[in-house]
Order: sequence, then structure tokens, then C-alpha cells
Amino acid sequence: MQMVRMRFNKLIVYLGLAAVAGFMFACNKQPSLNEQTVAVVGQYSIPLKEYKQRYADYLDATEQKDNLYLRLGVLRNMINEILLRHYDNNTAIYEDPEYKKEIAWADREMPLGYLKGVEIYDKIKVTDAEARKAFLRVNEKIAARHLYAKTKEEADRLYEELKHGASFDSLARVVFTDSTLKNNGGYLGYFTWGDMDPAFEDTAYNMKVGQISKPVKTAHGWSIIKVEDRKRVPILTENEYLNKKEKIIRLVRTMRKKKAEARYLHSIFDDSRLTFNEAGLRSLLQLLTRKETGREISPKLTEEKAAEYDGKSLSVGMLYKKLIQIPKFHLQKINSVDALKTAIKGMLINEKLWEIARAKHYDKVAEVEKAIANAHNNVYLKFKRAQILSQARVPDSTLRHYYRKNIFKFNKPRMINVRELLVKDFDLALQLKKKLLTGADFAKLAKKYSLRSWSAQNGGLIGYSELERFGTIKNKLWNAPIGKLIGPLKAGDYYGLFRVEGKRDAQPLSFDEARPAVLKEYKGENQTELIRAYLQKLRKKVRIQRNLKLVKSFVLEDNPN
Repeated sequence: MQMVRMRFNKLIVYLGLAAVAGFMFACNKQPSLNEQTVAVVGQYSIPLKEYKQRYADYLDATEQKDNLYLRLGVLRNMINEILLRHYDNNTAIYEDPEYKKEIAWADREMPLGYLKGVEIYDKIKVTDAEARKAFLRVNEKIAARHLYAKTKEEADRLYEELKHGASFDSLARVVFTDSTLKNNGGYLGYFTWGDMDPAFEDTAYNMKVGQISKPVKTAHGWSIIKVEDRKRVPILTENEYLNKKEKIIRLVRTMRKKKAEARYLHSIFDDSRLTFNEAGLRSLLQLLTRKETGREISPKLTEEKAAEYDGKSLSVGMLYKKLIQIPKFHLQKINSVDALKTAIKGMLINEKLWEIARAKHYDKVAEVEKAIANAHNNVYLKFKRAQILSQARVPDSTLRHYYRKNIFKFNKPRMINVRELLVKDFDLALQLKKKLLTGADFAKLAKKYSLRSWSAQNGGLIGYSELERFGTIKNKLWNAPIGKLIGPLKAGDYYGLFRVEGKRDAQPLSFDEARPAVLKEYKGENQTELIRAYLQKLRKKVRIQRNLKLVKSFVLEDNPN
């Protein structure tokens, strides 16, 4: 189980407060320093055994070498955690509904992580022949270019255009928003095995120079690949292979994880048995994205069907109650019907995994219990950090000085007024562009063809909006002269024609207007100092004793367990 154990021992660090659980012991009488105790903080002691384990975990996670500076730093972190946990007021954190959600989330995620380790990752085997093949690929570089498509239909269309004489250069200018790929024909340069998506690499390594692939499904969409060059290390020895064999095997195992996990999940969850009701999903999404997710919902809406799995109806109300238990940082990602479908599927899969984990008692394994305790402490430290920073008081004079020194950061955003025409079909976009270039009225065409209904009703006019709203095409729009037709450009699932109607450059905010942003920026840049000052106040209230002689002299074994 060593591989699983290593996954759980990686530490998460928040502002120098590295999480660990179970190291502190409260005593009925005042504890004292001895040869097995590295520190005493009020009524709590830090045993040498727990400190050594904590320090070994830290070195493993950060891949640093043992030295006195790090020894003292880890001890300081452990002392800080005792101060925060036991000598500060944490009631608001413990009663925070979002904190409770994240704790409950950790209680499930750690056993599921262990399950995947035991049932999937540790069962991935690599033969010597497979390792040798990977060794050869690692020692060969390939230069290639590609065309990207979001769907199979788009990729097939691009492939047909290539077959009929279109060039990578001309098609890259249409499909890419990245300026480099757009202007270099999708050229990726040289890469070696392990650098790219596995499906992309497998295809490229099986191609000859000059060959063009059919559309290849990758983790990000679809690619059409053209191999431009191959460079192999001319002489490879058996000794070189043997020296790198273990590393190569780890690399192959890592690259196979995603497929292995997909196979396992397919064995316990049948996608074909999951169906969705679009109207119910839209209702559910509206509930999830409203500001107050705790409000009551109408009985009629509660009973509306949103999905069905294995013959069981999943109502809006039932799914809503489950999904609002997800921590905010996950819930905020459910911002579209497609994202909601993914979330529902993920929730159902996790329920299946949880049944398996409970049946095999993985939630009771010592490594999992330790991982849960560490995760709880990580969650606590995250919330404590946020609490300390939110309560920190910064004088206005300090903020004004910061504002004057960094005034370039505090501007009203650049605004742009754009007229748009969005269609699904690239060829239709080209036809409409020809009409516009020969004098057709943009507003009339937008009303007739554009697929974004609210802007189509305005003749394609969006109105002044923040430039950042336009994502990957923002720079192209901002740099375009007013009145010039731009496109077709890929905009999400659409092809867009755009015309800039007006621009407003960024303007400096006054201090009063910028004050909330100034305070946030200042705290962000000075969080370490603000937390250090907070901890210093706590230290003055509690007697702290450190056994520095023991900290300096203890011997770190390979495995302190």
C-alpha cells in the first residue's frame, strides 16, 4: 500500500501553517519539557515522535533537505496551530455552514481517494516490453502541428477541407484564438513522450513525417495532427534503460491512470441509464444560481423531474437538496446546463463509490483516518486564515499610501460597445460576412440570423460592457478600429462576426471609490505580516517552552513510524 500512503502524506500549506492532526496532547497538570517533548504550549505538549513524523512528511512533500532552519520552521507551525486551535475564539468558524460542508466533503473524499488507489491505480501493471517501448519514445522528439475542434462534427469538416487542399495555416487562423497558434499554422514545436495528451501522443508517435491524422479524440476536444519532424537519440544502451526503468514505469502508470479510472467507473456506473429532462434541469440551475440557496421552493417545482437513472426519477427538489451540500468552490462551477449534467453524474458516481468504500470499510483504515484528520485541519486553517485577514484593521493612512504607490491597479475597467452576429455554421458565417462587406445592414442580418436572442433583438448591439467579458477575443476587439468588421471568430460554440461601435479607455478611480479594492489588494500582498502580527498577540498570552537542544540534535530516520 506504499503508493496509496504516499498520496495521503502530501501536505497542504496555508501561509506557513502546514496542516497535521493528532500531534498535541493536553495534560491535566502543567506539562514540562523532557527528552521526549520538543515544546510545551500552555497546557499542550508536542511529543518528539509526532514532531519527527510531521517534519519527515514536510520534507517529503517539499522535497527539501534536512536543515536547522526547516526544523525550527516546522516546530513554529505546530506551535502556531495550538495557539489558533486552543487559545483563540473559533466559534464563528465551527458554526459556519460552509465550514461544515467542507468538513463533510473531506469525510467522503478521503475514503474515495483511498478506494481509487487500491482498486484502480495500484492494479495498473507495466510489462518490461511496455517499459522498453516507453523508453524509446522518451528518447525521441517529435515536431508537429495540429488543428483543434470542440466537436467531432467540426473536426470532420476541418479534415475534409484539408483533403480538398486547404492548408494548416489558413485553417489555424480560423480555429485558434491563441495568437501564436493562429499565426504559425498550429505549430506546437518539439515534444517528447509524456508532454502531451496521451491519445495525441499515441497517434503522433505512430505517424510518419508529413503524414496527417484523422480527427483524434483528446481530453480537451478533437485534434488533427501533422507530424513535421522526428529526432531520435542515435545510441541507447541497456544500462541507460535499466537505470531509468523504475522512473519510466512510474510515468507509464501515471499516463494510464485516467483510462484505468474510466474503465472502473464504467464497470460500476452505466451512462446509458442516465437521462435528463432539459426543462427540469433549467429549473434546477435557476435555483442553484440564485443568491439565497436556502430559500423554500414551491412544491410543484420540487416534484419536477430533472433526471432519471436506472428507472428511478430524480426530482428537482431531491437534487437541489443534495447539490446545495456541495462546498461553494464546487457549487460555483455549476453555471450551465452542461455543467449541471456533469455534476449530477459525478454525484451519482460518488454515491456508488461511497457504497463500495463503506462496504470494504475503507473509511476505517488508519491511513484514511489520518488523511481525514489532516483534511479537517487544512479546512480549519483555510477558514482561520480568511477570518484573520477579514478582521485585520489597516489604518487609512497606510491604505492611502498603498493607493498612491499602486494607483495603476485601481482603474475603472476598459469598456467596449460591440455589435455581434453569432451562428453555429462556419460556412454561414462566411456567407454573412460577404453580405456585410457588400453593404448589407448588420442590424437586419443580426435580427434574422444571430442565435443570441437578446442581442439579436437589438440588431446585434450588446451595449457598453467590460472588455474582460469577451475573454479570448478581447484583444482582437480592442485593437480593431471602430466600425471595422471582424471575424468569423470562434466564440464558445458559435462563429461570430463583430463590429466595434465604441470604446472607453480605463480611468483611475478615486481613493474613496477604490477603497474596498485597495484594502483587498493590501491584505493580499501583506497577509504573511498580518497573520504574523496576529499570532504574536496570541503568543503573549500563553507560556511557550521549546526544547531547542532536542530539536537540533534528534536523528531523522528514513521512516520515523
